Amino acid sequence: MALLEVRELGKAFGGVAAIADLSFAVPEGSIYAVIGPNGAGKTTLFNMLSGVYVPSDGAIEFDGSSLAGLEPHQVATRGISRTFQNLQIFFNMSVLENVMVGCHQRARSGLYRAALRLPGVVREEQQIRAWALEALEFCGLAHLAERPADALPYGELKRVEIARALAADPRLLLMDEPAAGLNDTETAELRELIRRIGARGVTVLLVEHNMGLVMQVSDTVLVLDYGSKLAEGTTTEIQNDPRVIAAYLGGEVQYAVQ
Repeated sequence: MALLEVRELGKAFGGVAAIADLSFAVPEGSIYAVIGPNGAGKTTLFNMLSGVYVPSDGAIEFDGSSLAGLEPHQVATRGISRTFQNLQIFFNMSVLENVMVGCHQRARSGLYRAALRLPGVVREEQQIRAWALEALEFCGLAHLAERPADALPYGELKRVEIARALAADPRLLLMDEPAAGLNDTETAELRELIRRIGARGVTVLLVEHNMGLVMQVSDTVLVLDYGSKLAEGTTTEIQNDPRVIAAYLGGEVQYAVQ
């Protein structure tokens, strides 16, 4: 069954269509990739799915319910988390504190209870810390929990963002170019992390330019071209689709699936 369904989605900026008549469905428990050249509309799509942009046309349904009109924090409470193409890290906080931020929508104590430091608030803070540590452990970063975020290299900060998104306990994780700026070793570690996220039962929607990574982890690939669907299928179907080769891959290429 589809966890996420997009129907005839459109988004225009000043009369220019960034996304046009786009429809697709992401099966629950799958790793679904969206690829396309710069300007194809991939980040615009993510911004609509996460509530940052309001669609001009069409519908987005998550687990059978519409996301229309929801603010980003409301989308997050439905069970959708995301990472960002450009790092969104609080550099004046520790690694653990950064990940604890991801638990905010799981908290139930309001400002009044927090200001009075009531016993329930203290217990909740302890639970949030435990959730954050579990996410760091899953991402291989538990040993860095108390380190200042600004002391970490870029590759580890990418994983901190993933840990923060997982700390929200999402059903759907939107990953926006997680391999950007990573070296080969870091990309291989990311590949295994994405596979483990999928094995954990979290559905992954991945936007990525690293075609090797996409072909190695994805169940289904959607190709965007000028905001519209060019092709959709398995990794083998996409690699052998002449429209994709002509419009995006630029030639006859092969990617090793490991």
